[in-house]
Formats: sequence, structure tokens, C-alpha cells
Amino acid sequence: MWLMWKAFTSAALCLTLVGCASTGGAPQPATAGEDPAAAAVDGGPAARPMPPMPEVSGHNADVFARATELFLDGRLVEAEALLLEVTADQPELAGPWVNLAQVYLAQERPDEALGALEQAVLANPGNCAARTELGVLLRKRGDFQGAEAHYLACLEYQPDYQAAYLNLGILYDLYLGRLGDALAAYRQYQHLAAEPDSQVNGWVVDLERRVGS
Repeated sequence: MWLMWKAFTSAALCLTLVGCASTGGAPQPATAGEDPAAAAVDGGPAARPMPPMPEVSGHNADVFARATELFLDGRLVEAEALLLEVTADQPELAGPWVNLAQVYLAQERPDEALGALEQAVLANPGNCAARTELGVLLRKRGDFQGAEAHYLACLEYQPDYQAAYLNLGILYDLYLGRLGDALAAYRQYQHLAAEPDSQVNGWVVDLERRVGS
């Protein structure tokens, strides 16, 4: 079970300024009487409406696109400068904050990445790329409750966001000892996947044996 994949991070690059798209898949309906955590792991209730998306200036759209190209080319210092320009001009845009966090992570600047992701969540509470990456960073710092809160908040807005289920499973499995919840999260991740992941399937089989389910 202690495989490199269990250090999973979303490594999400936003290709739009206001947010990132869901990974897709069909949410499962909740039944009456479920507690919030269980409901989210099982697919949960109907998604919360996303907040209104702010308008983006044409200039900032061009700068953001160029920053994304630079990031993908590994030109991190130049990408950072352009993203800082956009975030200073339109801090209400989530995507530039998410990409700025990715620049900081690539430069091994986790504190600044954390701050950028927090700004992304303020700009768009339903931005799952930001919330999932925040959860990973908080988990690495030992803030397991904070990590869980961000994963579950993501699923309130996007109940089919696969990375949140995978990271919930990892958190419950390896850090909190909540094996039944981990199993449910891994199963939901597999349910949403276009093709089931063989490694995650191995974790499911192992947990089924351990919890007797």
C-alpha cells in the first residue's frame, strides 16, 4: 500500500482564468439521513451552484495565456512575473492564483504556494483545483482536518471531481485510520474514472480484506 502514488498531488494547471474544469463522471445520489462526510464520499447531494464568474479583460486574458505557455516551457521566473501582473490587476480571478501556486511549487516555495491557493479559494470557493492542492499541502503539514475540509468543500461544488476522492481516500487510509471511509472514497474514484486504475483497484481489494467488506 505504501506506493509512490500515495503521495498523489493534483498538480493542476488552470487553463482558464476563472477556474478549472471538473474531471467528469456521474455523481451518486445520497440517501436521507447521511452525514455530510459520508454523503460527499458517496457522491453527495446535488452540487452547490458555482459563484458568478467575473469578467476578464482582454489584456489579462492574453497575459494569462502567455504565462501558461511559459510555465509549460519551464520558464518559471517569467511565468511568475506575468501571473503576478494578472493577480494584481484582477485578484478576483481564480485561475491565475492556481497557476501561480504551481510555479511556486515547481520552485519549492510551498509557503507562497499555500498563500496563492488560499487566494484562489477566496476568488472562487468552488475551484476544485485550488482546494485539492490546498488539501495536499495541508496534509503534508499535518493539518489533516484542514485537508479533509477542502476536499469535502470541493465535492460540494463538483461531486464528480475525481482527484478529491482519491486524496480523501489517501487521507482516510494512511493518516486517519478511517478504513471504511477510505474504501468508499477509492470506490467512488474508480466509479468516476473512464478506465479503472489498477493501482487503486489494488488498494480497494486490500481494504475490502481489512474491513471485511
